[in-house]
Amino acid sequence: MKEHALFLQAGFPAGETGYSNKAGRYREEFEKILWRTVRLADGMVGKDVLCSGEVFTEFTVMAEQQTTRLTKVPIDFRITQTEERLRADCGKYMDHEMADRMDCQIRRLNQCVLQLLNGLIMFKKQILREVTSCRLYTVNYPLLIEHIIREAELYRQIITMLEEGNCISQENIAETEMFWNQIMMEHALFIRGLLDPTECELIETADTFAGDYSRLLEEARQQDCRAMNALTRKALKTTERYRDFKAAGAKGITGCDIRSVILPLLADHVLREANHYLRVLKQEGA
Repeated sequence: MKEHALFLQAGFPAGETGYSNKAGRYREEFEKILWRTVRLADGMVGKDVLCSGEVFTEFTVMAEQQTTRLTKVPIDFRITQTEERLRADCGKYMDHEMADRMDCQIRRLNQCVLQLLNGLIMFKKQILREVTSCRLYTVNYPLLIEHIIREAELYRQIITMLEEGNCISQENIAETEMFWNQIMMEHALFIRGLLDPTECELIETADTFAGDYSRLLEEARQQDCRAMNALTRKALKTTERYRDFKAAGAKGITGCDIRSVILPLLADHVLREANHYLRVLKQEGA
């Protein structure tokens, strides 16, 4: 959410100070929330999460530093450096008193996140209405704004489910796959549109991935839950190839070897999301 706010802030013209400043305030507030989360997460996060590449990649700090230099939007890259030092799976050694105290801290954090998240979702929807009514300009596609609204709404749904103690059902798993296949498809569309027209091979590859995920979505709509295992395996293979493409893209953009208008942090952001989806798919197929 911090990076969503940053992409919004960096996308407004210099004279659009009202929207830019509001996006900047959300970025700052989510940065504070992220600091709290990282401190609580030390020793509590599973090794599979920390090793997945969804929290940070080898490019993240460099991408943050480059994005700050290019946009003049400050990013506290010390958060990422702290994430790189997080320890895994120490929570099992906590006694009941420590566990209860941690549970209370997490609940307070979740309530703060939900309150801030509700405001950010409303702000994103306001931006989308203004952009699609031709009353506001931003370099961000309307589809990208819709995209980050849906991601924020999923985040809110997950936190709410955790707070209410609800479990993830088989139906939720199928919906999760469809959600992330849609997200991956849209990433490919954004990448295709933000590459320089001379990057013909990369544009063609991005277009191919968009088609692959579009077909996965169509197959999921036409098949029942009994066929989901086969679709999960198909999505896993596609996403492994897509992750490699995104990793090469992040390397090329941070290395200034690819002609594009893609912010370095956006390239790293979509790579981390692909890594997250890969972990989800592997867990489902286990």
